[in-house]
Amino acid sequence: MRKYIWLLYTGLAFTISGILAQILSVHSPFPGILVSVGGVTKIIFLTLTLRQAKVRPGFEMLFLLFGLGFIILGAQLRSNDLPLALALTATIVGASLKLLFLFVIIRKLRTARIKSRSNN
Repeated sequence: MRKYIWLLYTGLAFTISGILAQILSVHSPFPGILVSVGGVTKIIFLTLTLRQAKVRPGFEMLFLLFGLGFIILGAQLRSNDLPLALALTATIVGASLKLLFLFVIIRKLRTARIKSRSNN
């Protein structure tokens, strides 16, 4: 995991840069491209980390998928004429599910690391 941590930080930097560009009202495809590159970089990090730790993902992937779905739903609701409370609720639920995914996957990775240390 430590070997690929730079990918995680790079992905976070791209994602945060894209969000900041969107907030600063950059009307071009640039913010979307930054967020997409950040997401792909984080997916690569996750894949490499899970392969290295020899951990098989399970139900926690549903947290990630549903979290992403709610965040995308929140973004779509913001662009419609619906109340902002619906969009904000969907975004918060999505972010919470993604955080829950991170908590579960980090626990799995730590458990796998402890097991591998005790086997050696």
